[in-house]
Amino acid sequence: MKKIITISLLTVALFNIANANDKFADLSEDYLSTKASLNVRTTIAKDPQTAVSVLKILAQDSNDEVRQYAKKNLK
Repeated sequence: MKKIITISLLTVALFNIANANDKFADLSEDYLSTKASLNVRTTIAKDPQTAVSVLKILAQDSNDEVRQYAKKNLK
């Protein structure tokens, strides 16, 4: 039983690692520029696991702080 639980936990961990760079990938440019609050955009831009496509959108944001965080995570 312990072996099954261990294998299951390792499988889930590997799956999460494999998909780590796709965080927030489903967010659209329209949502980010018109509906997302400054706090949401800042939090997403600060997250190093945010998808590159989203960071590119946030690198063009109207807020200096959001742009700075996004550009930092793009490097």
